[in-house]
Amino acid sequence: MTPSILQPLFQQWREEGLSFCVTSENYNRSDLLGKSDSTSAGGGGIFSYPFAHLIESSGYWQESNHYNEEPPTFLTKDLIERIALHLMKHIKPKVIYLQVTTKCNYLCPMCPFHGSGYEGKYFKDNPSLKPQNMPLDEAKRYVDKIVDYGASVVAMSPEAEFFVYPYWEEISRYIKSKGLRISATTNGSLVNEEAIAKLKDIGFDELIFSIDSVNQETYAKVRSPKEKDYQTAISAPILAAKAGIRTQVHFVQQKPNLGEKEEVFSYYKNANIHSITFGIELHTEADREQTLMPIERKQYIHGLCGAYNNLVILIDGNLVSCCGFANRYKYIKSKLDAFSLREHSIAEVLSYQHSLLANKDKDVMGLCCNCDLYQIAFEAQKEISVQKNYVIIKKAISEYHLRIPKELESIPDNLLSWMYQNNIITRMKQDKIL
Repeated sequence: MTPSILQPLFQQWREEGLSFCVTSENYNRSDLLGKSDSTSAGGGGIFSYPFAHLIESSGYWQESNHYNEEPPTFLTKDLIERIALHLMKHIKPKVIYLQVTTKCNYLCPMCPFHGSGYEGKYFKDNPSLKPQNMPLDEAKRYVDKIVDYGASVVAMSPEAEFFVYPYWEEISRYIKSKGLRISATTNGSLVNEEAIAKLKDIGFDELIFSIDSVNQETYAKVRSPKEKDYQTAISAPILAAKAGIRTQVHFVQQKPNLGEKEEVFSYYKNANIHSITFGIELHTEADREQTLMPIERKQYIHGLCGAYNNLVILIDGNLVSCCGFANRYKYIKSKLDAFSLREHSIAEVLSYQHSLLANKDKDVMGLCCNCDLYQIAFEAQKEISVQKNYVIIKKAISEYHLRIPKELESIPDNLLSWMYQNNIITRMKQDKIL
């Protein structure tokens, strides 16, 4: 049966007199995204829409108008974009990032915000985001707006180190008092035993640690040369997991740590960390954001970027609907100032920004078409396997190792792989079976 969410779109196409034939077998196929053989990148042109859960359906379906031939193998770029942008109007993100500080205690060379390799250029270009702390009362007002919008998770504090924020305990408790979950990405250097005890008392839900090496010599090159930082940081994920906090380690591949991924993965799997993920370094230059490592780039199709709807409330009160917009903020700021979160609700700001995207605003398209976040976040076919109590999900340029829930550890690996491939585990979690 045709997904109900798509039926109004197909009816609109008929009213326009458009010739089309969309089926359950071609709605997610494009000849622009891979060769026709099933072994190629993209699985013979198969892809997933960023909001694929909205169009899940069982059985064959077909919708057509003024079309008397066999259904096409692939959809045209225009039809795919119209489906993607239609779905975008119905998505409601559950996670919203809140930037309560733009300060950091590290100078990681690859960081476009604080990195020594960028010489402070980001804050010179974007003075409204200069290193500063958001007043606590203001942070609480934005949390209230998140509650009003209906999101369920607040993620702290992008493009900075959350634990340098002087009110991190107070804002964390306020978020929890509102019935929200709270997550934070951190370098781990300030997450010692005392901090872990406070986090446990608060009921902190998730910590994501940026650990790009467990080798001190390499760590000094990619993160911090201080031995205390190194010792505290690599131990922090293990302490957090023992305290019952959901814990993720994220490894970014760079030239100095080439070949160290498996060492990091093994180190933290032995400690039963919940998830370990792998990505590659991005470099921001003017309005472009590209990987430094060579990758196979797929043609840009508007609306298919999985990075869109990663909502970030910036410290100056603007909301960006993609983290890539924050990285190249000066090229989009004037458009965001016209409809700021300071004066509007999250729903109103999102409606405005979605209209910019749907109407292919020149400034928005200039950023989206020059961004490798599309290549990284693009949901193409993935390879799934199970190994030693972890499910491993590999894509072209990213990798995820997720701890299998204890309730499922006795299930044979081939059955577990099938369950993950068909999103059975996700549905079990949504239905609170797990």
